[in-house]
Amino acid sequence: MTRKYKFIAPTLTFGLLTMFLVLGTLLATERILFSVFLFGVSTGLAVLLCYQFVTSSSANSKPREAIPPSSYKLIQLQGVVDTLEEGVVMYNSEGKMLFANQKLKDLFSDLGHIFEIGVDHMVIRNKILTWFGTDSDEAIKVIDYLKQVHKHQEPKTLPDITINLPNGRHLSFREIYRKETGTISLFKEITEDIQQRQELNETHSMLSTVYQAIPIGICIYDAENKIVSWNEKYLEVMEIEASQIFRGLSIIDHLVDDHAKYENVGDDPLAFANSVVERRYSITPSTVERLFKNGKIVEISRAILPDGGFVCTFTDVTLEKSTQQLLKESENRYRKMVELSPDAILVHKDGIIIYANKAAISLLESKDLHTIVGDKVHKYFPVADQDILQAHFGSADHLQPGQIVPTERSQVIGRIGNRIDVELEASALLYGDKPVMQIIARDISAQTKAQKLLKIAKEEAESAAQLKGTFLANMSHELRTPLNAVIGFSEIIKNEFYGKVGSPKYIEYAADIHASGVHLLDLINEILDLSKIESGAQELFEERLDISQIVEECMRLTEPQRKKEEITVTSHLSSLLPTVVADNKMIKQVILNLLSNAIKFTPNGGKVAITCIVERDGGLALSVEDTGIGIREDDIVKALTPFVQVDSELNRRYQGTGLGLPLSKNLMELHGGRLEVASIYGSGTTVTIHLPSRRVELSAA
Repeated sequence: MTRKYKFIAPTLTFGLLTMFLVLGTLLATERILFSVFLFGVSTGLAVLLCYQFVTSSSANSKPREAIPPSSYKLIQLQGVVDTLEEGVVMYNSEGKMLFANQKLKDLFSDLGHIFEIGVDHMVIRNKILTWFGTDSDEAIKVIDYLKQVHKHQEPKTLPDITINLPNGRHLSFREIYRKETGTISLFKEITEDIQQRQELNETHSMLSTVYQAIPIGICIYDAENKIVSWNEKYLEVMEIEASQIFRGLSIIDHLVDDHAKYENVGDDPLAFANSVVERRYSITPSTVERLFKNGKIVEISRAILPDGGFVCTFTDVTLEKSTQQLLKESENRYRKMVELSPDAILVHKDGIIIYANKAAISLLESKDLHTIVGDKVHKYFPVADQDILQAHFGSADHLQPGQIVPTERSQVIGRIGNRIDVELEASALLYGDKPVMQIIARDISAQTKAQKLLKIAKEEAESAAQLKGTFLANMSHELRTPLNAVIGFSEIIKNEFYGKVGSPKYIEYAADIHASGVHLLDLINEILDLSKIESGAQELFEERLDISQIVEECMRLTEPQRKKEEITVTSHLSSLLPTVVADNKMIKQVILNLLSNAIKFTPNGGKVAITCIVERDGGLALSVEDTGIGIREDDIVKALTPFVQVDSELNRRYQGTGLGLPLSKNLMELHGGRLEVASIYGSGTTVTIHLPSRRVELSAA
């Protein structure tokens, strides 16, 4: 139909339709059937009119040239491929890209718009390989794969390869090549799968490590009571050789083989194994202990698995059980010790007594424990001592178990009213799970009484000693005066100052009287001097002294003694020795005592040397060294003790009180100095006196 006449039919149809509608409306009230007929005809014409318009529109919208069937199919295929979860790109036989779906473009979005229709296959491939890096492992892997795909004339299905994109994503890649039709490349993202696989591997590795490293033996059995897996700790705890166990081993056979290791499991291995398997069918988890013949105790716990199998854990509790037994025994021993302790032991919680042993019940003058429990602990102690005992009576909540409160002394007041001196020691401890205070009260009434008696005796002894010293100090004149008379008169008789005595025997007796009097005077002088020092009555008369001069004078006084014993005395004193400030009489007495002792205890023909030096601290040290018999190291203390003599082969050659060294020591200490004795038994002795630096004047006076 030409464009000129294409509207005639619709126009006529529209006119007829209008006419029939008007007639139907007018006649509707009079002739119903005729009006229905006219309405039906009108409807039919309306439908026809619509069809014509639609047909006309379709004809007008159709392009002049029809779409080729191949292109139409390609468009349909493009729509389908865009819905896939895989990235797809297709190339024709000439290597030109026909299409690529949206998923592929998303996967390689970092490269921009490289997938364009008509772009050569090699161009796209090279851009992707350049993104990987030409020499990278991923690029080499892809190139090798593509060579295998394209060397076949016929299509061959090769396994997918995994490639790792530079942006961290992972793809599964496959390429299908057919020479006649072209190439299809398929890319599927597997990043999440790889990550899940890595996490699974890490979890499996971690669980395997924990499974082997856990300090508990584990063995897993299937529903058929066969061993599935075990860890190394299981073999160690149950003392099983690795060669004795394998996957699929029946638990019955396993228990029968190990029956001989266990204690208290009967004589029948099979009956024992069957009894263990029967218990395993219990629904609730169970725990048993297995005793080995070597004393080991293993705790075995069982739990049912969802698949009908079960898992058992094996824990060596030998040490724990032994410790518990030892603790129980220790607790029993401690309880007995507490009950039988001679010391009173009270336990209180916040000042309220909750326990007392027999000694405490007796100390508090009570009949039994029930009469004490519930009482306040402080009621049994004097009110005056409440402050100092506050820590003992207070709460133990702030203390660590075992922490001790300082010891105090007080008195316990019994129910009858008797007071007993006690020493209180308190410490915190756990009574069950509650912190409480334990008080140990020791009866020290006898000790207190003894201390009082000792104190009285000490005071009396000190008073007697002081009276003795005072008496001897006061008696010095009375003792010396008659001796001086004896010595003087015997000397007159001995020297016959007033004429001849007559018999020579009288002169000899007078000489003996004189010598004895002189010796007795020396002894009395030493005793009186020591008594003065001990009583504190000795006074220092300090003056500047020349030590060299005092030594020379002492050497002259001992000259008769050393000549008689044929002893050589040598002085090595320097003429440049400093002046010292001291009591002349006392220093002279000390040096004379040291020289006399050295000569006295040195055999005939021996040597005595005197040296004197200024020490580093400015003090002065004077030493008297002899080649005598020496003193044993253990006897040096005796030598420095008043009235004690050291036994030796020469101890009877000269009588004495043994006061020489002790008196010299006291005289040096009176000057703030000291006396030291060094000796080698059989080789000699060196006695050194030290004067402090404050008594030494380094420049001449």
